[in-house]
Amino acid sequence: MLFRVDEHLKDTEYFTDVVMLTTQNNSFGPTEISYLENKFTSLAIETHRFKVKNFNDPNPGNVTEEKESELLDFIESSKMVLGVLGYKIFVPIIEKESKAIEGKDDELLLYLSGYSRKSNRQIEAKCIRTNEGFVILKDSMIDEIDSETIPKSIKELRDKCRKNNEIVNGRIKQNYLFNSPSYASAFILGLNTNGRTDWKTKGGTTFKELEENKIVQ
Repeated sequence: MLFRVDEHLKDTEYFTDVVMLTTQNNSFGPTEISYLENKFTSLAIETHRFKVKNFNDPNPGNVTEEKESELLDFIESSKMVLGVLGYKIFVPIIEKESKAIEGKDDELLLYLSGYSRKSNRQIEAKCIRTNEGFVILKDSMIDEIDSETIPKSIKELRDKCRKNNEIVNGRIKQNYLFNSPSYASAFILGLNTNGRTDWKTKGGTTFKELEENKIVQ
């Protein structure tokens, strides 16, 4: 394990933190480690919080049903420990989309709708306000033309999305988390904008009005 960590430390471009999970009696061998690597890699990819740069496809190995049950318990405990430490690697940005939208208050589910003169098309997007920020939901429309006023960090993210084919036919293919409504709307519209007035409830109330009326908790 220390050898693998030392290998990663040579690449300081993206590798900055280490969390080492162990058992009390070192009971996991190569088969168990391979199984765990496969599961943890899959979980990290599914949550879309980080770009997984593991170029090897971990082999799930061949473990017994009894051993698999033990390993799954270990995974759940690991997720809890990592969460307590502040690492949300395996925590979904939102619940499953169908559950996330179903039953949400209108104040938490926000919409952005408007005509873009840059691309001559109607833009429609949705986001959910969570305790972490604003999550733009996948399949939201996006204006693919960048304005000169677009914030640098947002332009870099949009360029990255285009490069990775995460924008298809003018729609985003995964959820994106932002810490402010303005960054969320800038990402969608490709320009510097006021998200507090761009994002609205289904009834047309702006996020700014929700804040001012202390509806947003």
